[in-house]
Amino acid sequence: MPAPKQVHILGKESFDPDEFFTITYHFTPRHIDVVQGQTVTWDNQTTDAHTISVLAPSDVPKTVDQVNNCAICNQIQADHFPNGFPPQGQPVLFLDNFNAGNLPARFDSVGDSLLTPPPGLGLPLSVSASITAPVGIELHYICAFHPWDAGDHPRGQRA
Repeated sequence: MPAPKQVHILGKESFDPDEFFTITYHFTPRHIDVVQGQTVTWDNQTTDAHTISVLAPSDVPKTVDQVNNCAICNQIQADHFPNGFPPQGQPVLFLDNFNAGNLPARFDSVGDSLLTPPPGLGLPLSVSASITAPVGIELHYICAFHPWDAGDHPRGQRA
């Protein structure tokens, strides 16, 4: 099996009241190719929480209005937190096709989602998923909290 892949979540927030608000969060690299069964780890290097959420290519926001009104992002957030935010130090569940799933996480369909917490909660800042999508399937993912933060896709490849 090939070595695991790593994606970094980078960027920062800055603002000046009544002047500007800038958020530069992004996945790097944006595009990765993987072999079915390969593990990808997303490493949060920011001061905020992020999701890594699989969605249909047609659901990737393409305009500012779509970013501000991302229905699938709202659904993913609601599914991650059905009873509100958990107590500090308690992990949030992996979503498997929009339903609470058991770890280890697998990415193979729309609605699969992981959450990486912000620093300071005592939880790991890196999360991993095994890419179990069939060969040739492209998985598009975004951060449901920051919908402009979209990775191209991990693509299943033959070994």
